Amino acid sequence: MRISTNQIQLSMLDNLQHGFGEYARLDRQISTQKRILQPSDDPVGSVQLLGLQKEQVAMAQYQKNIANAKSQLSQGELQFETMTNMLMRLRELTQTAATGSLSDADRKAVASEVAIIKDGLLDLANARNESGSSLFTGSKVDQTALVKVTDPTAADFGSYKYNGDGLIRDVSIANGVTVGLNQTADQLFLKPDDFFKRLDSMVTAINDAAPDAVDQARAMLGRSQTLQDSISQAVSTIGARINLLDQIDESHAEKGVYSKEVSNQIESLDYAEAATRQAHVLMALQVQQQAFAKVNGLSLFNYMP
Repeated sequence: MRISTNQIQLSMLDNLQHGFGEYARLDRQISTQKRILQPSDDPVGSVQLLGLQKEQVAMAQYQKNIANAKSQLSQGELQFETMTNMLMRLRELTQTAATGSLSDADRKAVASEVAIIKDGLLDLANARNESGSSLFTGSKVDQTALVKVTDPTAADFGSYKYNGDGLIRDVSIANGVTVGLNQTADQLFLKPDDFFKRLDSMVTAINDAAPDAVDQARAMLGRSQTLQDSISQAVSTIGARINLLDQIDESHAEKGVYSKEVSNQIESLDYAEAATRQAHVLMALQVQQQAFAKVNGLSLFNYMP
């Protein structure tokens, strides 16, 4: 079978193009220090890299969720700790009022300070984070948690209305693992009864020297202790959740380091091998170019006498 000069030239051009492509690929590998630039470079390795990259993205999102969760839980914990301190002072004042042996001046001083503490506790129950979201309203973060009913014609006049819902906001911190971020104000202050309404009533009774002022103060000792116990339980729950977040965050960090090491092992380039290979390809190209030049210059006229 005869092979024409044109066929030889086309074959040599094809080899040259392949060689130039290989040289360029090696050049990109060396410049990026990566062995896998496209799936065809290593199909199996590419699939492994894709899986590792998805894992790394997921862990990064989990770590972001954990950081946000710790921030929100810490804000709630701070509010509860301040409430605890205020409740301790409230109980001291209530104990004093429960003795029934106060002078008019002392009685009014106690009523005044209790009213101030009540307002402070209400402000804490209605606390918002730095973005303006209510901490204790469930999913209704744009609402004020507890608001006093001031309409004298309303059936629940003088009571405190909860404007949130009972939803506990959960956030995903690992595959199949979530953690709750919030408590709700109604569980703390309105159950089993309306704490703030009873506190308002006690302040009025003490200030006015009402006959049942001592009885209300004694009853408030029990109610405030119940509230303090509930807040202490909430603080313990927050502490346990933050510990869990720390442990899982540390686990994600360790897995992330390992995952990146494996990724680097799969895609990292053996620089010496690639440089040697590139030099060989370059030599082959130079030889092929010289051969192509000779074949391209062939003509019968060169052999005519």
